[in-house]
Amino acid sequence: MSSCLLHPRCILLAALAFLCVWAIFGPSGLRKELSFTPPMPAPAAPAPPLSLPHLLIPNVGACRSSGSQPFLLILVSTAPEHQEQRDAIRASWGALREIHGHLVRTLFILGEPDDSRWENIKEVLRWEAQVEGDIVQAAFTDSYRNLTLKTLSGLAWAARYCPNVHYVLKTDDDVYINVPGLVAELDKREKDLQQRDPNRDRTVQGEAKAGERESEQPTRRPPAVPHLYLGHVHWRVYPSRLKGSRHQVSEVQWPSERGAFPPYGSGTGYVLSAPVLRLILRAAGAVPLIPVEDIFVGVIAKRVGVAPTHNSRIAGAARYPIDRCCFGRILLTSHHMEPWEMKSAWELVRGSSGNGDKPLCSWLQETLGMLRCWMLNWWYF
Repeated sequence: MSSCLLHPRCILLAALAFLCVWAIFGPSGLRKELSFTPPMPAPAAPAPPLSLPHLLIPNVGACRSSGSQPFLLILVSTAPEHQEQRDAIRASWGALREIHGHLVRTLFILGEPDDSRWENIKEVLRWEAQVEGDIVQAAFTDSYRNLTLKTLSGLAWAARYCPNVHYVLKTDDDVYINVPGLVAELDKREKDLQQRDPNRDRTVQGEAKAGERESEQPTRRPPAVPHLYLGHVHWRVYPSRLKGSRHQVSEVQWPSERGAFPPYGSGTGYVLSAPVLRLILRAAGAVPLIPVEDIFVGVIAKRVGVAPTHNSRIAGAARYPIDRCCFGRILLTSHHMEPWEMKSAWELVRGSSGNGDKPLCSWLQETLGMLRCWMLNWWYF
């Protein structure tokens, strides 16, 4: 055994293995997603209009309150009774409004209480919405099996009332979001796209109003926005037929002959760029609703020709111990966060506990990147 460790061939193999791990999970300059950049999607077949419940708290001016449309809109799926979780987000990462010149807006999407015991919550919600200005409520029973309806209501709201947003992140109220890291990741992708093809995916803003003369000046075009569906991707997941399970998918909703679901981004946090958002909403009416919302989005994405892009920094369902480097630099999301943990992670990352001048990561922590965060996850959980 010891002679093998000293053999040049063993040393070479160990070095190659280390380089492979470093390239995938190491510093941001070398980190690569385990997928390819999907081609431009093919046009989807026409679909019937999507029928969604009306809005009880429409909050139609939420994207206009800052004077211009946000770069990133974060839609947090929450339950009516989860005010403590919402307050924890408002007091932490949800308070961020601008990152390096890019506007960010965080909104909470929810339905109606599913139990008569929560009737008093309706009045509390109306008060909360009026005071905070960050709630969108639709007329459906808020339950796990209605998550698809909730998500589609939020995405449709974004397309209608935030039409010039570049990206929409759908997440849950127990997920910590590294907003600066996510904005930097999306900004880098836009800049890379512009360098590769300055004319790809550009859309003209400010269409001429009916009856007005067209301007002789060329129309200014906004930065290119890629066709992007980014998340922690699950491959070859088969439907659960277990009766009573909240993940149950019936034979009618997904026949067995179809096999596994298409690849999809974990519902704990996935990003849709504006072009993909519009494609998904346009095609969603043609497919029976699958009650597992992230799977449904993956099914529609495949239908419109958009492949999800995996990013190992988006944690999916994994939980990580609160760590300054992992939460502030390496990870983009972390799941299973209690409200007090959300605030603790925020204070640690922002340096409000007296560590304001301390770097987020040492050079070794930065070098190890995701590998170190994975090791912490394995050690603590």
